[in-house]
Amino acid sequence: MTPRACTDGTLQHLSVDLDDAPGGDGGKTGLTLCSAPERPVWSSDQWAIDVAYEMHLSDTRVDIAALPPCAECLRVAELLADPDTAPPLHRRATRPRFASGFTGDEIRAVLRTDTATGASLGRRAAVHLLTGTAVPDQPGFGDLVGILDLVWDMGDTVRMGQVTDWAAVVDFAADGDVPDRDRQMIAVAASLAGGPPVDLETAVSLVDDPAAARRVIEAVAIATGHGDRWELTERSVPSART
Repeated sequence: MTPRACTDGTLQHLSVDLDDAPGGDGGKTGLTLCSAPERPVWSSDQWAIDVAYEMHLSDTRVDIAALPPCAECLRVAELLADPDTAPPLHRRATRPRFASGFTGDEIRAVLRTDTATGASLGRRAAVHLLTGTAVPDQPGFGDLVGILDLVWDMGDTVRMGQVTDWAAVVDFAADGDVPDRDRQMIAVAASLAGGPPVDLETAVSLVDDPAAARRVIEAVAIATGHGDRWELTERSVPSART
C-alpha cells in the first residue's frame, strides 16, 4: 500500500487508493488512513477539483499528490511499517450489486433515475408500469434489480437501477402477493421492455380498474415517444340505466 494525500475536506491527510494495485478496480475501492471516515477518498477527487477550477467554479486548484503529509499522516505511515499495529482503515461501504434490502420506494427511485438518465422508450414505459404496482414492495424483488453508479457532474455519484430479467419479474409477480391487475401490468411492462410477448386483449382488459387502465395508456404513449405530448383528462361517465 502506498499512502497518498487524500481529501477529507482539508486536503491534508493521507489515503490509500487501490487503482494501481494488481487486480485493482480502478479506484472504486478506496481506503482512507486519516481521521475523517465520513469523507473517504475516491479516485475521481482530483478530477472533480480540476473541473471546478476549469469551469471557474473555484478560484483555487489543488494538486492532491503534491500536498505535504501532516503529523497524523506521518504517524499512520510509520504504523504501516508494522501492519499488526496499524490502526483500522476507514473502508467505504461496498457498492451493492443488486437492490436486495432496498424498500419498495427506494427501488422505484433508482428505476426512475435510470430512465431519467437515458433508457430506451420501451424500458421507460415498462418502468412506468412496474413502479405503479405493488411488486417492488414484495420481499425479494430487489434481487431482480441491478444497481449501477454513474459519476455525474463534479464527481457526484448518481445511483440507478435496472431490471435484470423481465421474464423473472413476470414469474415473480405471478407468485407474489399482489392483485391480478398488477400481474397484468407487469406482463405488459415485460413485453414493452423486450421480455415475453403478451396477449394484449387479455392483459389490458381493465374495465373495472380505471387507475390501472390510465397507467397502461400512459405507458403506451411513453413507448411511442410522445409521453410528454399528451395529458389524459378524466371525465365523468354516466351510470348505466337499469
